[in-house]
Amino acid sequence: MFRLPFQRQATLSDDEAADKLMHEAYNFETALKAMDYVLDDRTSIGIDLLSNHKEIAIQKLALGVIQFLEATLGFEPETMKKANETLIEAESMCWKEKQNNEKWNLKTSSIYPPGTEYAVTYAEANLLNALLMLLSESAIESVKALYKLRRAYHTLDEITRSTEKLTGVSIEQDLVYLSASANGSTSSLSSAPSEKTTASGFAEVHLPLNPQQKKDEKLIKRYEKIYNMKLKRIEGSHIGNSPAKERIRNDLGYKESGNTTPELDPEQTQQNHDHSVIDEFIHSGVNLCFGILQVVLSLVPPTIGKVLSVVGFKGSREMGLKMLWKASDQRNIHGGIGLLALLVFYDGPFQFTDVDFDVPTLTEKVDTPESPNVGRSLSLRKMNTETRAAIGAGQPTLLHPGKKLSTALLKARALFPNSGLWLLQEGRMLASAGRLEEAVDLMDALDKKIEMKQVEALLIFDRAMILCFLHRYERAAKDFIKLVDINAWSHGLYYYFAGSCYLEAYRMCETKNIPKNGKDQVNPSKQEWYKEQASKYLLEAPELVGRRKFMAKTMPFDRFLIRKVKGIKEASAKYGTSSIDSVGTSLIHELNYFWNGYNRMPPEHLELALKMLGYSAKNNSPFSSNLGRTLPESKEESMIRYTLQSITLRRLGRINEGEKLLDVVIGNITGSDGKLLKLHHDPWLYPASLYEKALFVWKKESTDGLAQSRKWLKQAEDYSDDYELSTRIGMKIKSAIDRLEGL
Repeated sequence: MFRLPFQRQATLSDDEAADKLMHEAYNFETALKAMDYVLDDRTSIGIDLLSNHKEIAIQKLALGVIQFLEATLGFEPETMKKANETLIEAESMCWKEKQNNEKWNLKTSSIYPPGTEYAVTYAEANLLNALLMLLSESAIESVKALYKLRRAYHTLDEITRSTEKLTGVSIEQDLVYLSASANGSTSSLSSAPSEKTTASGFAEVHLPLNPQQKKDEKLIKRYEKIYNMKLKRIEGSHIGNSPAKERIRNDLGYKESGNTTPELDPEQTQQNHDHSVIDEFIHSGVNLCFGILQVVLSLVPPTIGKVLSVVGFKGSREMGLKMLWKASDQRNIHGGIGLLALLVFYDGPFQFTDVDFDVPTLTEKVDTPESPNVGRSLSLRKMNTETRAAIGAGQPTLLHPGKKLSTALLKARALFPNSGLWLLQEGRMLASAGRLEEAVDLMDALDKKIEMKQVEALLIFDRAMILCFLHRYERAAKDFIKLVDINAWSHGLYYYFAGSCYLEAYRMCETKNIPKNGKDQVNPSKQEWYKEQASKYLLEAPELVGRRKFMAKTMPFDRFLIRKVKGIKEASAKYGTSSIDSVGTSLIHELNYFWNGYNRMPPEHLELALKMLGYSAKNNSPFSSNLGRTLPESKEESMIRYTLQSITLRRLGRINEGEKLLDVVIGNITGSDGKLLKLHHDPWLYPASLYEKALFVWKKESTDGLAQSRKWLKQAEDYSDDYELSTRIGMKIKSAIDRLEGL
């Protein structure tokens, strides 16, 4: 159908442009305030602020961000569907606003072309929606998600390249290496300017006003209101809390009190104040979204990565992390989500790789034909730097940010004192540092009801895992059972965890391996009760599987527990023993491996783990602690035990003993022709044992063992494309390969 061309209005009058600019700035500040309420666990108040979301694009996006956080924390289908619908509407509204600002040539930024802020909101809506669609149960939606990711990727890439042309500074030059700001401090919390300001003060915020407008008292009053909203946001008093500087701490820990004289960082403080809310939103939004994209794309398995690169996706983990760090410096929702992403990265995929795999990145390594040993020398120096950073004795690095990351977290804790989410992150950080008792005490100290039930579920699960690492199994089991009433997902897994805890409590009573000190210890008088509870929860766990599926498939750990319980029942029938007495290697210590438990246990608990793993061993086998158990240990169960005991020995510094034990496992999965066997019992174990062998070689020989470490990792990677728990084990392997790549 033929239509007359639309007659576009080229420009707005100065008064109209100024009015729209003020409305837009106010709407952005309101949206940022609403999203901060969510970070402070007061979601309902935040949503109430977004009453005009049907008409205002940025408010629609803010509502979508809130619902996205709820959806990804809890994976509730209805919440995910609601977030998806909101973000689709936000995409449309943001695109329309982008076109309008371009049509009117409405310059809302002193740096970027008209419409740039809505290009960022459009990309953000696409990115968040794509991530939701990838988590859906529909294959069609997953395909659509790739198109949205591609759209977000190219939109953000276009913005960054246009910025380079405008400023003459490439993004690589702009992203200063982490150590340049090694002593990340709490400055913006303690040195926010007074709320009072003047017309001349607004000129310093780079608002795109002409000289005449800067003298207009009515305009200045409207801008003053908006600017003061920003000042309150920066100091953390905008959501009804007292200024965050009153609660800031210098160190992690439940017993740490507020610091009345926090360090100042004038440069970072000035950075927060020197931009208008629109410029701030563009800067932080691009860094957050592009940073997340880069990191996610760098973590996908090689087979998927090759496919994505064909359609224009390229990921750089190093670049992505630097962008996330830059986003986290901003005092807005982008800074909050950026910090959460960093905390998940350092507490998640990266920690799947042992510290001893640290080596220089590709851009840091130098090796030439004229100086063949330079690369190795730099590798050794960099490894020493990383080791010092890891223990807090040196400057922070991209791999081990140390104090910089904890300082950023403590700032968030001060800004959002009502939130269980940030308390959870502090507990995780304490646990990662081996301060398990403090982590539990901190999580127990939360005296406020958590509004977001998804956060409550995460906190209880993390606390239960830490209790497992501390061998406090009765309380851990109670936490896992409590999760059934809070979370709609993984009821079978929670029962399996609870049963595994009660089983280990029973075994500790039987062997009298109960720590003498500490609270919540196993009670010897409950030995038979522990056995009954273990049988109840383990045998009932498979019955709860299948009620909920993830992406239309049974979840990996559900398949895992079904196989394990089936094996217990078969052993019970074969030997005529009770189900609990038919269990082989400790179930909970096997689960601990998947949640990084051995890297977090203090030495005394590693020693206890070594003993308890020997419970099911034959009397004459290495590291057996058999006290008369007559049930024979199968070859498959002994391989699990040997692998877990070898890791325990390595963590205790007994490297040679641990490697000798692991070599028994390697021998059992290697055929007479030297080729690896692909066995079906405990399929996760075989690639995992190859990975652990690579780590033993690297830990013993450092760069001299580079070729051997690569060989073992390559064999682990090539084991199979898909096997039980392949995503979790594959991430460990890929992270290690990435660190050794290019040396």
